[in-house]
Amino acid sequence: MHFYRRTVTDSSEELGRAIPGANFHCVADSGPSFGGRYWHLHLEGVVLSRLEMDQASVLTVDERVPDFSVWHVMSPLCSANGRDVGLQDVVMVRPGEGGTMRSAGDAHVATFGLEPSLFAKAPDLDLPFGPSNAARAGRWHVASDAARQRFNALNQTVLAQLDTQPQILETPATRTTLRNAILDAIMAVGEAATFRPDRAAVGRHTKIMARFERTIEEAGDEPIDMLELCRRSGTSRRSLEAVVQLRTGRSPQDYLRWRRLWRARTMLRRPAEGTTVTGIAFKLGFWHLGRFAAAYASAFGERPSATLARAIRH
Repeated sequence: MHFYRRTVTDSSEELGRAIPGANFHCVADSGPSFGGRYWHLHLEGVVLSRLEMDQASVLTVDERVPDFSVWHVMSPLCSANGRDVGLQDVVMVRPGEGGTMRSAGDAHVATFGLEPSLFAKAPDLDLPFGPSNAARAGRWHVASDAARQRFNALNQTVLAQLDTQPQILETPATRTTLRNAILDAIMAVGEAATFRPDRAAVGRHTKIMARFERTIEEAGDEPIDMLELCRRSGTSRRSLEAVVQLRTGRSPQDYLRWRRLWRARTMLRRPAEGTTVTGIAFKLGFWHLGRFAAAYASAFGERPSATLARAIRH
């Protein structure tokens, strides 16, 4: 099986839908707008993808495809699963679980994934990143950054070439050559690296964060109180506050409020008939209209009424 697609969007919801096999939540951490680009290539059991975001963001992936091994090569200023990512780290998210990435600036993440069938069908390849590490989340520390840089460069080159020459995938010979080049780069990273599993607490915190995110998503526009957030996240208030602060830099209530601000912006930019600023604010739980307008203006550089008026004009 093979396919390729590229997504360029100013909607975090659309970007989330573009990533296959994962529930994906991306919330811009600052600035008036969101911008993201995502490339995805699936080529006979090997996945190559790239995510770029224009500003500091919080990204949570919840319940990846079980048994599908995925690793990330992240740009500087990123953290993953509550820890900063070093320049020589390749980060793994445990299959079937999630992870959180934050960036203090614009961010890019080059990713590769391997289907389990590869290890059974091609044992002679002696692929690194195999089943022996699939049960654990952690990091490969690459002793030589050359292999990591080579993979990142190949990631960019392959996806840029597919943007301009998508017919590459129509020919068996070019598909085989391309797949070999990707596997060579992946094996070079693995052969230059040693695996270091994350502490057990990291996996526990990841599950709490994933349940917290899922609870917010399932609540939609409906109000949700702290007691319910704790109950559905499966932890105490103190533990939830510690985990969310570590992963997002915000308290649970501040993070929920921030998510609701972005939801308000989406609703104001794509208004239904009869939409009002007051109606949206109350629907999303903002009981003080003046504070809602001030928070919205601080986040997006304009008052909510201006966003709605522009949307109605167009």
